[in-house]
Amino acid sequence: MLRLARCLALVCCLAIGSVARAEPPASLEPTPTPDDPFFSIGSPVGSIDYVLGRGLSLGRTGLHIGGFSTLEIDKLQGEPGMLELDSINFLVAWEPFEFFRAFADLELGNLFAWNLSSGGTDSDVSLVVERLFADLSLGDPLNLRFGKFQTPVGIWNMIPAEPFTWTANDPIFLETAFDEHQTGLSLFGSIDAGGGGVNGANTLNYWVYGQVMDALDRSEDPIPADRSAGGRLRYADPLGDWAVGSSFLASELDGDWNYLAGLDAFWQKGPVELQGEWTIVRGDIPDRNLWDIYTQGVYHLGYHTRALRGLHLVGRFEYFNPSGPEPASHIGNLGMAWTPTRFLIIKAGYQFTDQRSDFVNRGFFSSISVLF
Repeated sequence: MLRLARCLALVCCLAIGSVARAEPPASLEPTPTPDDPFFSIGSPVGSIDYVLGRGLSLGRTGLHIGGFSTLEIDKLQGEPGMLELDSINFLVAWEPFEFFRAFADLELGNLFAWNLSSGGTDSDVSLVVERLFADLSLGDPLNLRFGKFQTPVGIWNMIPAEPFTWTANDPIFLETAFDEHQTGLSLFGSIDAGGGGVNGANTLNYWVYGQVMDALDRSEDPIPADRSAGGRLRYADPLGDWAVGSSFLASELDGDWNYLAGLDAFWQKGPVELQGEWTIVRGDIPDRNLWDIYTQGVYHLGYHTRALRGLHLVGRFEYFNPSGPEPASHIGNLGMAWTPTRFLIIKAGYQFTDQRSDFVNRGFFSSISVLF
């Protein structure tokens, strides 16, 4: 605990931290959809409204219910093709006061899997609490969060839902470098940093956080850390056209420690969007010594042509270098993402690599996500 306290103090002093609120790429909603309710019902607590892709708002209660579901179709080299109804996620937000907000992400997972080669089916439905937290806010500069939340490392892990990423599969390092979630406390906020010109001030977003209790819905693959402390900084222009960030995380598992450092950058102009992350992990926790870098580019084909609106070309290159017997891999992804409406996202792509391992394989990935 003393070592954890020292790590927390170090993080607070250095203020190495993260974005205050992760947002999906704006161009994932390229086709304007009216916010007029699909239906509206009067009630004693006010109007109960449902907007397609935006969820159900229950009048003056401050309660909002939405969610998403994803169907995946994959065919990896040497493995059978699979069609899976991956999950249904229910997103529940309650904001009774301006200074207080509670949020839950409840996932019904492993709903249905169909082996396209043998015709066999499988279902092992489980309920997982993906996120569960409460926020107390003193305004943009200072917020306190308690509960289970996304680990504020880099860009990708701050986008908590598969429908809001550009590809149907994630960069490889996310599976091994650190825990996807933290269960504990965090301080986060956004501070005007000047220099934005006529568009307003640039912003400095920060996170300082620590896992101070056992993980909620503890997974066994990989085994989550017992304790951790970390933080992130992100400096961005007022229009969101560019940003740079840095991350730090110290984790302890069964008395062993490891340390993560990362840098990331984002830039967009017109139809082009670029992002990249560099991550290095060193320490004594097995299977977590690695370094990784990826760059990803997106081109919006419909930027100048309305007939192709919502269609994007996506390419990603990743170099993944783990410790131990696993070989280093050069990994490429080429594909597309199409958002014909706000509530429907279709993605398909092919991953190729010079090495195959427990973490890396070649093959086809695709998904259809529906927001409700």
